[in-house]
Amino acid sequence: MSRLFTRVYEPPDVSQPALTVIAVHGFGSNEEDLLGLGRELALPCRVVAPRGPIELRHAFGAGYAWFEFASLGEPEPRSFGHSVELLAELVDDVRSRFDVPAERLIMLGFSQGAVMSIATALTVRDQIGGVAALSGYFPRPAGWEPAHRRLDGLPVLVTHGTMDNVLPVQWGRAAADTLRELGADVRYEEFAMAHHVSAECAAVVRAWLQERMSA
Repeated sequence: MSRLFTRVYEPPDVSQPALTVIAVHGFGSNEEDLLGLGRELALPCRVVAPRGPIELRHAFGAGYAWFEFASLGEPEPRSFGHSVELLAELVDDVRSRFDVPAERLIMLGFSQGAVMSIATALTVRDQIGGVAALSGYFPRPAGWEPAHRRLDGLPVLVTHGTMDNVLPVQWGRAAADTLRELGADVRYEEFAMAHHVSAECAAVVRAWLQERMSA
């Protein structure tokens, strides 16, 4: 059983969702942030939204994170490794709990959640059917050795904003390049947006998920 607190969205009037999406929030947010993804995209997708294990306190309440930082853009290895382990457990739990075939399980994350989604793919490559990494970057914490060094054929969507003032667009481009080098089937898209998901970006995510349904 997963040690992460999660909430689940089930699409209405659907006996068997076409996909199950594990939606991983960004730094300082929580599981509610991406929970309504299935509703917003109007797709027959189950969404499992976990809460990061690190609690943060700020002026407008509590938020959560997946890892601390060793430096800008570099995850602190201990907290990063712990969260990778928790998300790998969650993948196993979701597949067992909902009887989801690997090809019907998608990791999707925004910002820090995108980093974790890529890291999870490199940990449990054979248990998932794709990754959507929105406004993130490729994880390179010191000393981390992923279980898988290849992602041959894994469908991966990478999106980034050209006006992102939190994580530069160059980081998204570099992530796409690295994932291609690892053999993933990468689609990379840039949008005239800051550090968020624009309507145009959401439409691309929706279309990519639809492709996974019919694959």
